[in-house]
Amino acid sequence: MKILILGAGQVGSTLAKNLCSDSENDITVIDHKEDKLTPLQRHLDVKTVVGHGAYPSVLEKAGIKEMDMVIAVMRSDESNMVGCRMAHQLYQVDKMIARIRTSEYLVRPELFSRSAVPIDFIITPEILITEYIKGIIEEPGALQVFEFENGLVHLVETRAFSGTPIVNRPIKELTEHIPDIKMRIFCLYRNGKALPVDSDTVIREGDHVYFIAKKKHITRTLKEFRRAENTYQKIFIAGGGIIGLNVAKLLENTHNIKIIELNEDRAMELAGELNNSLVLQGNASDEDLLLEEGIDSTDLFLALTDSDEVNVIVSILAKRLGAHKTIALVKRDVYSSLAEQSDDVDMVVSPDQITASSILSHIRKGDTMKVHSLQHGLAEALEIVVHGDENTSEVVGRKIKDIKLPEGAVVGAIVRDNDLLVGSKKLVIEKGDHVLLMLTDVSKIHQVEALFAENV
Repeated sequence: MKILILGAGQVGSTLAKNLCSDSENDITVIDHKEDKLTPLQRHLDVKTVVGHGAYPSVLEKAGIKEMDMVIAVMRSDESNMVGCRMAHQLYQVDKMIARIRTSEYLVRPELFSRSAVPIDFIITPEILITEYIKGIIEEPGALQVFEFENGLVHLVETRAFSGTPIVNRPIKELTEHIPDIKMRIFCLYRNGKALPVDSDTVIREGDHVYFIAKKKHITRTLKEFRRAENTYQKIFIAGGGIIGLNVAKLLENTHNIKIIELNEDRAMELAGELNNSLVLQGNASDEDLLLEEGIDSTDLFLALTDSDEVNVIVSILAKRLGAHKTIALVKRDVYSSLAEQSDDVDMVVSPDQITASSILSHIRKGDTMKVHSLQHGLAEALEIVVHGDENTSEVVGRKIKDIKLPEGAVVGAIVRDNDLLVGSKKLVIEKGDHVLLMLTDVSKIHQVEALFAENV
């Protein structure tokens, strides 16, 4: 597929990297700043063009006439809208994806039509990140939570700790501890490498475990891998931007929320928008202020400012002052690595990976496939809806063990009639099944797509 990315910021660069892992993609990136394109040229097999992504002359230089898709992730919503309009109106590009943040546009869906601004799929990072953080808060102990089958089933990443029931024990013993729960371990990552998993695989301390279960069973399952954690009640938010405000609004009726904002005018705005949250005007790195406001009894500290540096620093400070758990919003890889190496930052949230995952899901087969990007784009979790019958499908009517999945692809479970069926080798796939699959080598995605495609 020939894909044109407008904008080489954090999201655009992350997308280029993820999409380049698929050898069938031909990627071109436009940005008006050459220094943003240079790293992409150096490390990725992409074509780059310097210029404004909404200008027809620049689009033509980038080969817009041959493009199958345009992804507009420039800083300005207006530029993204114009770029998509140009691509469709002047050059008949079939599919457009754009990042739109401004609520004034989002509340008018009629704007995004073929006759107005032809955008097929709108990405709003702030909403995606808010929902992502909400999932983590609902499941203490989870590092990441991903929804499948409209929230019925969740894929959860957690880390195994010593002294818990399953650590240093084989996976098959899980059924002895939680016999009434249907769950399946998809994959283990140990020292950054994916490990094949079977019933005899022994889980070690520090392993990153991906398991799937119904939403109502997640909390119970997590206790097998880590010490029981209390629910988060006292939550301190650093940063009153769109994400900080959205998270506070979402939680303030069920949690004790304190939000600190440096800018005095913005703090006043927050106080006017929030009903049950305490808004503080001050610096999140002010040790005296944090202590005065009870940081030592805080269950969860969320660093959600616009600065990576600030988020990492205040998370470390909050942890050392007694906060039980800290989560930092970090965009750039260099700060993400620093945060992940620090014992004082419990979790790093990457807005670029969250946004890229949503876009990748749309680029796939649309209504037949949902995708979550994992391990910084190196792996993917897929939900595939099975179509066809035994005459038109290579999978319908066949046992999982008889399906020729590519190396690195594992069927973890099937959702059928709102029931979760753990992916045993003898399980037969039926039309309409939602197959939940883990792919540790994303270059094999087209083999998976071909395998599950209906042959009409």
